[in-house]
Amino acid sequence: MGLLKGIDPLLTADLLHVLRSMGHGDKLVICDCNFPAFEVSTKTTSKKCIVLTTALPAALYAICSVLPLDYFVETPAQYMAPSEGLELPPAGQEVLQESKNAIQLHAKDVNIG
Repeated sequence: MGLLKGIDPLLTADLLHVLRSMGHGDKLVICDCNFPAFEVSTKTTSKKCIVLTTALPAALYAICSVLPLDYFVETPAQYMAPSEGLELPPAGQEVLQESKNAIQLHAKDVNIG
């Protein structure tokens, strides 16, 4: 298996192709196993459902290392939150904070909401 220099090994050929094909305003969903990713992917231009078997912060770090976020939109990085009146459990809060940190390492002033 050949590796590209300076490219995180989590970034597979399929993922790099999808990222390279994206333009301003395009959206990328990074989700867990409870999201209907395969069904949603059938409605995209690439039709690809790419599975990364890693933690969310590691995936975000790898992707943000090569994909610039759009600064012309108010919140170029968004996450799902529990319904009103419910709170994320402590483990969820930890993952969320680590994920925000991973994004901000590559996009310092980005608004995450």
